[in-house]
Amino acid sequence: MIRVEDFYPLILEAFENNQTFTFPVQGTSMQPMLHSNDVVELSKIVSIRIGDILLYRRQNGQFVLHRVRRIKDNTYTFVGDHQTIEEPNIEGAQLIGKVIAYKKQGKDKQYLLKGIRYRTYRFFVRFKLFRRFCGKLL
Repeated sequence: MIRVEDFYPLILEAFENNQTFTFPVQGTSMQPMLHSNDVVELSKIVSIRIGDILLYRRQNGQFVLHRVRRIKDNTYTFVGDHQTIEEPNIEGAQLIGKVIAYKKQGKDKQYLLKGIRYRTYRFFVRFKLFRRFCGKLL
């Protein structure tokens, strides 16, 4: 298993050179959209909106890829699509990159995080009831 800690310096180097960085994700917190070994493409953060998926680093050093749920007083609240418990008070200095596209494991097609289909999904995933429902389906 590849750990984000191992290639974190490469992410920063890519962003310094105005490039994106692609890596496989691990875990279940972003299901049903992302599953382990799906690949995400990160870019440098230019702007942040509710519903964006960001990579950030917790105070304990753990790297997390979750969706922005709320922005208030220069802090961010995150939640995984497969979770109902929010993680508040993430500061801007903890934010690393923004997901702009993804590929499903073993597939060549890249899905950009735009378009009506994605915007519809992003709208419904905001609601805890939807996250609970999707979690029971998996």
